[in-house]
Amino acid sequence: MKVKYEEMTPKEFLEAVEKMPVFIVPTGLLEWHGDHLPLGQDALKAYGICLRVAEKLGGGIVLPPNYWGRPGFSTYVGTLTFSDGLIRTLFWELFEQLRKVGAKLVLVVTGHYGPCQVDCLKGVAEDFNRCHPDVYVIVQPEYEGIEIDGEVPADHAGKWETSMFWHMYPQLTVLEEFKPGRIKVHTYPDAPYNYYRESPVWEWREDIRIVSSPELGRKAVDIIVDNLVKLVKQKLEELKRL
Repeated sequence: MKVKYEEMTPKEFLEAVEKMPVFIVPTGLLEWHGDHLPLGQDALKAYGICLRVAEKLGGGIVLPPNYWGRPGFSTYVGTLTFSDGLIRTLFWELFEQLRKVGAKLVLVVTGHYGPCQVDCLKGVAEDFNRCHPDVYVIVQPEYEGIEIDGEVPADHAGKWETSMFWHMYPQLTVLEEFKPGRIKVHTYPDAPYNYYRESPVWEWREDIRIVSSPELGRKAVDIIVDNLVKLVKQKLEELKRL
């Protein structure tokens, strides 16, 4: 079963839309995530989760990962962030395009966190849903509504993100590059679109080499995927009754 939008032939695409008109959008950021994770961690993490959601649903179409989003650690090495107006326009037009090609439900999973990002995307979705009652857009970070052993599985390149990424992308996880404690980060002092201005010194609260593991990542990803699948199925049932 193909679920990747970009790999489908026209026939496969039309058949997939007919079977389940659900489009799944992984989004994140090109952003510093320590020395042990790649700059595209947020979007790649979301992409891995989205592919598993489609697999468990038995259908749906997963878009390629989107790397453009709102500010996070904007001044840190390799980080690209963009204005509220640009991201709102980008996602509004994306939702319009997905509606054009047959979407009835759009699930956006944002692997990049913080109110600047999450509030922006949720706001676009709410506005779009008010204007287009024939399609419904859900936006949420993967951790929303989840607790694991009393913890919300959300951090910045810490135990949770590292474990999930390590589970899904072991070939891109470089734990030997991790240095505990206080580290110096290359920064860009004149970065535009700053949410806040970061210190050039970052302090790790935990030794990621000790507290993270692929096994913990698998546990988190499985719980997150189950929650998102349940959310999609519930919304599809609601839409059928309308």
